[in-house]
Amino acid sequence: MSRTRKRKKQGGPQEFDSARWTHAAFAVFSAISAWMFSHLIEDVWGWAWAQWPATVMRPNTYWAQGVGILVGLSVMIWIWSRERYFKFVSETTIEVSQIVWPTRAETRAATIVVVIITLICSGILALMDTFWSRLTDWLYAL
Repeated sequence: MSRTRKRKKQGGPQEFDSARWTHAAFAVFSAISAWMFSHLIEDVWGWAWAQWPATVMRPNTYWAQGVGILVGLSVMIWIWSRERYFKFVSETTIEVSQIVWPTRAETRAATIVVVIITLICSGILALMDTFWSRLTDWLYAL
């Protein structure tokens, strides 16, 4: 028989730090907005170049990405400095931390129930569709 050794957990239970998650949410928002603005600038620049090739220089991906990153960071800093937005995101992270997530067994059971109910409903709808299509075919044949 082999014995399984239990590993000691490093550190004790950590307390939830909403400020860390709030800052992480702002960082993710900054990355998404930088990506969005860089693509928007690149698309608008390409459209302007297609309309007026003599006056607008050819689009440059690096310039568009640089400006997009600057705009994304600027928007993040502007939102981050507003107390109202920071408070909202902080309260949201606190609420999300209070969610009780289902266990693996509960998720598996709920998924099985959803699949079975979906199959039953699709079978009922298939029977209804078959019945009504045959009824309308019979009525049109008269």
